[in-house]
Amino acid sequence: MDMLLNFLHATAGYLVPFLTLTIVIVFIHEMGHFLTARYFGVTVEAFSIGFGPELLHWHDRYNTRWRIALIPLGGYVKFIGDADASSKPDPDAVVDSGAVTLNSRPLSERAWIVAAGPLANFILTIVLLSGNAYVVGSDHLVPRIESVLPDQPADRAGMKPGDVIVSINNTPVLDFAEVQGFISSNAGKSLEVVVDRGGREIPLIVTPVSVQRSGLLSSFPLGRIGITVLPKAENFIKQDYGPIEALGYGMHQTYAMAVSNIQGIATLLVGSGSIKDVAGPVTIAEISKKTADAGLSSFILWVAGISLAIGVVNLLPIPILDGGHLMFYAIEGMLKRPIDPATVSFCYRIGMFVVLSLMGLGLFSDGLRWGQALNLF
Repeated sequence: MDMLLNFLHATAGYLVPFLTLTIVIVFIHEMGHFLTARYFGVTVEAFSIGFGPELLHWHDRYNTRWRIALIPLGGYVKFIGDADASSKPDPDAVVDSGAVTLNSRPLSERAWIVAAGPLANFILTIVLLSGNAYVVGSDHLVPRIESVLPDQPADRAGMKPGDVIVSINNTPVLDFAEVQGFISSNAGKSLEVVVDRGGREIPLIVTPVSVQRSGLLSSFPLGRIGITVLPKAENFIKQDYGPIEALGYGMHQTYAMAVSNIQGIATLLVGSGSIKDVAGPVTIAEISKKTADAGLSSFILWVAGISLAIGVVNLLPIPILDGGHLMFYAIEGMLKRPIDPATVSFCYRIGMFVVLSLMGLGLFSDGLRWGQALNLF
């Protein structure tokens, strides 16, 4: 009996944070689609949290079916006249008088409805980061140089151990992550770097060397200057914010995280990315538990990061994702006519294959991590 209780307690420790994360992010994403569709008068047939068999449902005054399903790994908003949750039009659908289909609306309105899902994820990220910064502040790893590799760009530029990088190209930097972003994305370009050396600000010119990294499809250049910065306790500082400053911080961090996510996707395909950089549901559940155990602030930051990642991924130009719909709308706008339904249907099948492959990649990556942890290979 004790073993069973311990097992249930351990399982709940993983499931509760993971389900909280998933349901919050999915609900906000789909609510973006839902509210924008309602604003433009489109009839919403169903709003679902989860997939598969229905556990619970109810109808609102607009006759939208709100449902909670068994598999909480996503959700959808289904509009009247759609064949399925991917918003593919159903040519055989019978639409009641007075109902408004998505495809009957002007192109601009359809684009707003589709883009509202990822936009809602970005807004959620800004709200969470801003709120967390206002309440508890933020921790930053000061870009204090621990060591300089000989005959590398930093060494040739005159950087010394103990220097603190304070600005790059006249842009102040507070966190080492900002320095990494500047350097990695400016291979071969001269950067104006100001360092604090014993209280004196010294301007230097450093040119990151280009390092080619092999990826899944080709190679990708990343900038390197040859310095190390250690995450030691004395290198972290805490910063407090007022309401306006916290909002600015949240917006800035959301932008920086979006750029980082895009770079991560790019490097996975054509650069230094590895399959180990892909997180599947098992890894996400594990990190959700760790961050929840670390406290509410850590969990909020984790939710913000995953919300941002979901928003970015959904904007990828893959059919069945929001980005795929926007791509079709852009093509429709250029052609001045709807795309052939057979072509759209074929693209949806390809998109489904790509999305399922990405999910499989995440599960495979989870398997690699667990196998290595158990010393299986």
